[in-house]
Amino acid sequence: MNKVMRTHLNSGKKNKAYNIVSDALDIINKRTKKNPVQVLVTAVENTAPREETTRIKYGGIGYQVAVDISPQRRVDLSLGFLTRGTLQSSFKNRKSVAECLADELILASEEDSRRKERVAKAAH
Repeated sequence: MNKVMRTHLNSGKKNKAYNIVSDALDIINKRTKKNPVQVLVTAVENTAPREETTRIKYGGIGYQVAVDISPQRRVDLSLGFLTRGTLQSSFKNRKSVAECLADELILASEEDSRRKERVAKAAH
């Protein structure tokens, strides 16, 4: 819910964010007949990056080096990617934010290739 509240439209509106997440979990349960919390966990696992690059300087020259990400940062980035993708897909769309969030979570839990492309685009 806190990641949903991070945008300027929902800033500080915890009740609205709670309703969005609650409705999305209900939609997931109706569509997939699975536990929505398990779908959320699987989606976070599938969208979490495994490594990122950092800049290291040796003698005035900067190098990009791949490093592993801590588990908490992986979860935070994954949730950020999911909510950013949800808000982008619901912008100027007839679907509600809850429906778009449910779609994103279902696609991410099934490891959809279109979802991976969107996450890669959002990372840049």
